[in-house]
Amino acid sequence: MVAITVVLASAVYLMVSGYIGSAPSKPVALGVSPTTTSNATQFLITSGNISISSSTPLIITISPTSGTPTTVTLTSVATPTNPFGSYIVVIYSVTGKNYLAAGDTISIGYSTTGTSGSASPIPPGTTVTFTYNGNVIYKYTA
Repeated sequence: MVAITVVLASAVYLMVSGYIGSAPSKPVALGVSPTTTSNATQFLITSGNISISSSTPLIITISPTSGTPTTVTLTSVATPTNPFGSYIVVIYSVTGKNYLAAGDTISIGYSTTGTSGSASPIPPGTTVTFTYNGNVIYKYTA
């Protein structure tokens, strides 16, 4: 009788063990509010937070109506300015954090010279997509 109990317990364990594992990752919820200033399009984080590192970067894809999309991979919020071709990405954040949270701002300016002094908001029709862990978490078209 003990042997039968051990065999049945082992069979039940093997059946269930395939279903036991790590919990599925929760979807990322990030509230974003876009605004336009004279020299940039700003994205204010209104709720939620995401950790940014080299293993979990925030990927920003800027797709103009014509031309090649620009992809910006942000691995840190401590980097104040990142020029990428015609686009200048600036993160306004508390120094030393490795995450974006409510109150932080990502500013994207368009510049034909590659300098922030001559930047303007992203052109109309341009789509900006934020991707995190393979999921699109925010999409905006100017």
